[in-house]
Amino acid sequence: MRRLLAILALLVATSATAHAQSIRLDEPIPAISVEPSISNILELYNREYTCLIFAHSESGPCVDAMREFNAIAKQIDLACAIVIITGEDSANSKDIIQRLDIEDYILAFDVNNHTLNAFGIQYVPFAVVYRSKNSRIEWFGPMHHVDDYMLEKIRKQ
Repeated sequence: MRRLLAILALLVATSATAHAQSIRLDEPIPAISVEPSISNILELYNREYTCLIFAHSESGPCVDAMREFNAIAKQIDLACAIVIITGEDSANSKDIIQRLDIEDYILAFDVNNHTLNAFGIQYVPFAVVYRSKNSRIEWFGPMHHVDDYMLEKIRKQ
């Protein structure tokens, strides 16, 4: 009986999956699959950094986080292009912009949540800051963890 329980426990342990973060600092960002394609848009902005913010406009925490982030964005907008990525329907873009109060940011729509899945993001609001020149991740985390170190690094550019 013990042997049977041990085998069963081993089978359960080896079949369990863990959801680990699929992005790491100083690694290249995963593929971004959004509409409209942001690569040409970001070239126009020509900023040292790009901040991707994954959000949903009908989420209270996302709306609150974006309101708080607006003050931060004013401090970093010369060095950082800000892109809001959502899985919502692009037909509602005006409502999304209004609810999140993001008139000054780039709004992109995640195609079938490919970008969200590629980054391994499990919840929103979530941000990823990467260096535009080499697409290397400089910072990532939940919006309420935007810290002074990350802001100071961007402001110095």
